[in-house]
Amino acid sequence: MRFFIFFFLIILSYAKLYMELPEKPFEIIDIKGEKPGKKILIIGGIHGNEIGGYKSADILRNLKIKNGEILLIPRINFTAILANVRGYNGDMNQKFKYISLKDKDYIIVTKLKKIIKKFQPDLLLSLHDGYGFVSKNKNAWGQAIIIDEVKYKNFNLLKEAKYVQKLTNKNLKYKVAIKNTKTFSNPRDINKKVYMLTDWALRQNIKAISIEASKNIPFNEKIKTHLEMIKNFLNYYKIKSNINNLKYISPTKPQIVLKINNKTYNIKNSQAIIAPRNSKIKILKIIGPAGSYVVGQGINLNWKSFYFKNVKFNVKVDNKTFYSFRIKEANK
Repeated sequence: MRFFIFFFLIILSYAKLYMELPEKPFEIIDIKGEKPGKKILIIGGIHGNEIGGYKSADILRNLKIKNGEILLIPRINFTAILANVRGYNGDMNQKFKYISLKDKDYIIVTKLKKIIKKFQPDLLLSLHDGYGFVSKNKNAWGQAIIIDEVKYKNFNLLKEAKYVQKLTNKNLKYKVAIKNTKTFSNPRDINKKVYMLTDWALRQNIKAISIEASKNIPFNEKIKTHLEMIKNFLNYYKIKSNINNLKYISPTKPQIVLKINNKTYNIKNSQAIIAPRNSKIKILKIIGPAGSYVVGQGINLNWKSFYFKNVKFNVKVDNKTFYSFRIKEANK
């Protein structure tokens, strides 16, 4: 502990610029039909390097439905998405049985559990990309509908999965299979130390299924796989929608509005800024598509504020960097 305090004091003695970042977005999109019907919760991005999952969820923000209700959380693990890693603070999908108050994912995981319990969906869908093809290798995870059991309580998970599989494969080049993890019946899982999102939800008497595109197929095929499966889950629950009309649209370049002391900068392209010593810098606004944010190279992505002397900042939409700008402390 003394070492870290000493190290921090050394940084303060050299780094005189202070940066404040905006809160990372936590989007919840509530899509309601004019008529009553079933409720579905769709969650993308619990693993940050599974682009097909969170981009497909993001496309659904333009979904229109005639009946029922869909609650959409496109980027549940935005920090991991920005870093393009499975989990920036460990695997978020393994934190539903227990999570420490000290865990950087605590607020998000706890908030998600409350949302699920309050919404009480008829179905929870967790969107992923997995390696390989389950149809060719039972140990793979890609191109599959993942169920925890054939049946659990009153939920006939296999029946539902077969319905979706049959309709989905009519329109896919890369066919989907069904993978049963036997979460509750496998003896080695009786005393599980962790609960995944789906088996935690099932324990709360909420039906939950994961769907996975393959990481080994082109991006457009990942999107098509997810949207086809989601469409057929909507069909199963008799929710009428415009999902066939939805398409992926490449994101536009974000714009950054930041303030250094009393001066405002509108940043649209790569540039270098020299800031006076002891400057206070605050990003006032990020103008751009969903998933836009600023990431400082070498800066912990959990930090909301920090001191520095010379840092390159990447302007990103999810995992893609559009341009960079640098802020450097003036010599005098």
